[in-house]
Amino acid sequence: LQVVAEPGLANYESEVAALGTGCAVSITGEIVDSPGKGQRYELRAARAPPTLAPRTPMPASRAAAGPPPRPLARARDAAIGAAIALLVAIVYAPVAHHEFVSLDDALYFTSNPNLDGHLGTDDLIGAFRFYAANWSPLTAISIAIDNALYGADPTGPLVTNAILHAIAALLLYFALRQLALGTAVSAFAAAVFAVHPLHVESVAWAAQRKDVLSGVGFCAALLAYARYRKRPHLARYAALLAASAASLLAKPAAVTLPFALLLLDFWPLRRTRAEARTALSEKLPIFALAAFVSAMTVAAQTGVGADASVRLPLFYRALNAGQSYAVYALDALWPSGLAVFYPYHPAELAGAVAIAACAAVALLSALAVRFAAAKPHLFVGWFWFLGTLVPMIGLVQVGSQARADRYMYLPLIGLALAVGWEARELAARRPALRRPLVGAGVAAVLALAFAAHRQVGYWRDSAALFAHAVAVTRDNAIAHGALGNAYRERGDLAGAERELAEALRIRPDSGDARSDLALVRLDQGRIAEARAELARALASGADAAKVHAALGLAAERAGDLHGAVASYRAALRANPERVEAANNLAWILANAADPTLRAPDEAIELAQRAARWKALDPAVLDTLAAAYAAAGRHREAAQTEARAIAALAPGPSALRTQIESSLARYQSLSGEPPAVD
Repeated sequence: LQVVAEPGLANYESEVAALGTGCAVSITGEIVDSPGKGQRYELRAARAPPTLAPRTPMPASRAAAGPPPRPLARARDAAIGAAIALLVAIVYAPVAHHEFVSLDDALYFTSNPNLDGHLGTDDLIGAFRFYAANWSPLTAISIAIDNALYGADPTGPLVTNAILHAIAALLLYFALRQLALGTAVSAFAAAVFAVHPLHVESVAWAAQRKDVLSGVGFCAALLAYARYRKRPHLARYAALLAASAASLLAKPAAVTLPFALLLLDFWPLRRTRAEARTALSEKLPIFALAAFVSAMTVAAQTGVGADASVRLPLFYRALNAGQSYAVYALDALWPSGLAVFYPYHPAELAGAVAIAACAAVALLSALAVRFAAAKPHLFVGWFWFLGTLVPMIGLVQVGSQARADRYMYLPLIGLALAVGWEARELAARRPALRRPLVGAGVAAVLALAFAAHRQVGYWRDSAALFAHAVAVTRDNAIAHGALGNAYRERGDLAGAERELAEALRIRPDSGDARSDLALVRLDQGRIAEARAELARALASGADAAKVHAALGLAAERAGDLHGAVASYRAALRANPERVEAANNLAWILANAADPTLRAPDEAIELAQRAARWKALDPAVLDTLAAAYAAAGRHREAAQTEARAIAALAPGPSALRTQIESSLARYQSLSGEPPAVD
């Protein structure tokens, strides 16, 4: 007769966990239907009073392996927690010296119109509005706090990401301990979570604050649920709901949380079929929260046309999903060739490799179900991995990537648990392997930490990030284009031209890559060629606002200010929030020598609009100051120019020299004394 003793038993840690082979026990409990195969019933030990205890002394060797005294256990947990935190600190220490990267960081941190360097009630209210095709209020509040504390400095947000990741790993460890999974398994799973290279993207990329913040809420919910199941209480259930809400409000991908909790009910909690209705009803409020967040997310993405499902037929998306599952599992075991962007190769999705990958995933799933009774940890680990990936697996496609490392932030927990518990069972069957298995686990964690530290280095700036992506992927037009833009930013026009040309070789119809190449031509002084490329880009379906803004820049550099004004106005008609068009047009209207072009009041309105979107951009603030000066509002010009200086990066630069000169002139005209350093 199988006996099920749940971790909620009052004497679980003190007696049950210490029982070994050969012990005689006296058990009081309830005969219930068994979910296992080959047996109809099992005995579920009663919760209280403690009734499960050894009648005969345990063997000395087994008793020695029992749970340590409570103070020693606390000291052990503290030491393991410190080791996990130290691993995170070592792996992610380089982010303190990294830059923002060109992929989405500006959207959330430096060009976010909702940020003004201060934190107020408007930030809290605004966080609940849609932004960038997303609805993540808690993440928005977190970024607003960063902005108030650190301004446009990337160090603060990146270090904060690392701290949040460490907190999530610690919460995971203590949650698994509360679930009575043992010290070794809990430490292994939490350490893998802390240092796995697949998690580097979520931590070292500032824009992925949503991942680590949601991870903190998710792991806090696991801990709250474990505590609630150990001793059900309204306050503990409230803590579970609060943590669940925090995770969901940080990132909608946490909608899989109630599914994960149901898996924990199956194992390690081993709740019976008779409890199925209760187990499900406990999760209903979390399911309701998940449904609400899902609806808000769909509304946010539909409102701006972010849903990209039409790019591939459902059949191909399903094949890509199956192949992605297989690749994710392999990357979890051997993380090599990781990149910030993985392109689709649609022609290969119906090939033998993709079909074999789908078949392998289906076979492993069938085996997990077949042996669920004998190996419940493998069932839970595998379906945790599959289930928590569902929102990001691409069946409903948002974006142009085939898969992404950051999507493995939570699914990796399931695979780590399955591997850790399987090793524990092997050690129990063959005690001689215990030490080698512990050594192998430690070695695996250290190897992952080394690989993750190396992966962190690729995130130091945009050029390094996309150069690595180009090196480890093939036919990656997005990565080549982004690398070309990074080279242009640093003044390497030859490198920029080479990479953008390669992007166009891969995707000749890419209007965005063509318009970026045109900007390189402008920087090279090849204005006629640039205009020809822009005309082709417009015909290729490129962003009309971007193309017209570039045409305005070409006309401006050719000395045709009237043509520049016309192009900038066309850009703003296509997209009123095109910052560079508003900024450049404002500069012309404020500073043009031709009196027919000067319009100071309109220049102020345009520059203010640009400053709302780039409140911490010194060039935009300089334009606004020039517009104020053109209108004779010299005191406001001086105040705005002082803000521009404060927003400049440390160190000498041509822009700093220009802004300081303008500030002195505006102060003189306003009658204010010059600033003294």
